[in-house]
Amino acid sequence: MAHSPLEFLYEWFTRFIEERRREPREDVLTGLATAKFPDGSTPKVIDAVRIASNLFAAGQETTVRLLGAALQLIGERPDLQKQLREDRSLIPNFIEETLRIESPVKGDFRLARVATTVGGVAIPAGTTVMVLNGAANRDPRRFENPGEFRPDRANAREHLSFGLGIHSCPGAPLARAETRVSLERLLDRMGDIRISEAEHGPARARRYEYVPTYILRGLSKLHLEFEPVR
Repeated sequence: MAHSPLEFLYEWFTRFIEERRREPREDVLTGLATAKFPDGSTPKVIDAVRIASNLFAAGQETTVRLLGAALQLIGERPDLQKQLREDRSLIPNFIEETLRIESPVKGDFRLARVATTVGGVAIPAGTTVMVLNGAANRDPRRFENPGEFRPDRANAREHLSFGLGIHSCPGAPLARAETRVSLERLLDRMGDIRISEAEHGPARARRYEYVPTYILRGLSKLHLEFEPVR
């Protein structure tokens, strides 16, 4: 019988965690392997393995959607692409604004444990509600002209694409770093990035397909054209 993907990951990360406990290194896995509970006790290997596996896999889908949205914007906006090429320090805030306007996770479901009222609507205990953080990211009370993409938006990072407070995504720093490094490398190697008109139509009549889900927001495919940088 075929192994499940999680079983495969657990087997590999069990080896990694046990190895790091025997021979610590200067890496993230060593930090996970040697972390202690608040009372000073050491977690079981499987506890560290589950966290490591989750960090390895959980952000792949969302980071792919984020990178796709970022490249779509770069391909659609030659002016924006030029700014990012000339000043790489603009990339981090560009990523935050991309997260705000095209949140990879646009909503999630929650169960109301107690009766409450939200926005004047009664929510009885036991009700399943859908929280739309993607909508909150376009709240005009928080973001001026929320439908407009502004790479220099001062409060772009106030978005809720990674949640907030105790419900913040633990992989957020990794997603930001992966996207920043990817964009820098792509800009280094790809000149004049543009949307393929053969696949997506002309500039004023683009055709894009998105993943068919209420939870994720992302392109099913993105065809780009570019000039190799020698």
